[in-house]
Amino acid sequence: MKKILRVLLGALAFVLITLILYSLWQIYSIRQGYEESARRYDDLSLAVVASPQPTAASPAESRPAGIAPSSPPPEEGEAPEETETSPVSVDFEALRQLGGDVIGWICLPDTVINYPVVQGRDNSYYLDHFPDGTSSVGGSIFADCACPSDFSGQNTILYGHNMRDGSMFALIDDYINPAFCEAHPFFYLNTPTQNYRVDIFAGFTTDPESFVYTTAFGEESDFAAYLNTLRSLSDFSVPTELSSSDRILTLSTCTYSDLDVRYVLFGRLAEIG
Repeated sequence: MKKILRVLLGALAFVLITLILYSLWQIYSIRQGYEESARRYDDLSLAVVASPQPTAASPAESRPAGIAPSSPPPEEGEAPEETETSPVSVDFEALRQLGGDVIGWICLPDTVINYPVVQGRDNSYYLDHFPDGTSSVGGSIFADCACPSDFSGQNTILYGHNMRDGSMFALIDDYINPAFCEAHPFFYLNTPTQNYRVDIFAGFTTDPESFVYTTAFGEESDFAAYLNTLRSLSDFSVPTELSSSDRILTLSTCTYSDLDVRYVLFGRLAEIG
């Protein structure tokens, strides 16, 4: 009997040790995947992104948070004001050598968000693939396959993982904190044909089947009602002006605050130099 007990205890100890070793290996593999993903995006950024010369006044200095600049034309003999530009300059020709699915570059200044934007034929491939098509635990930032690739749609949706190491779209749900929103009232989107400042106007938690994932509206009045609803549900209030003729960008990511919920952040596209 004692011999059988010793055998059973030995087998149990072996199983426990095996499970512990497997768990440690899983943790190590996940960390390695995070580090590899971060390194590859850092290398890509260094290869294709440059910072242009700063303009005479930054957006934060030249206008209230989230409000598009508006000034009269210069009088005769007056030097024109410098055009607002994106804080990054992207070599899209070099970037597209990775693959033909690259459609833009998103940058939230002073944060880790500084990534290419891709668009696949479905909304699953780039969940676990790098823009060049190789496997990646962090996936890519990608546009909804139903949206026009040139961001000409009324609502272009971008998806990104909420990575536990803080990368990709992990900080999007930080907009729950009004102080974070005040410090980061806009971000930038560069495309091969036009650059944009994206003025944030709403953000909140929702479910994956929410009405917010509507990408096109039959009537301007429907879109205006949609925008008003987004503002009414927002975790914060900002003075960004909106109209039914605007185009918006929606950033969507998972959140760990509850099971199967998303944090969505909305911004108005404003053309810049």
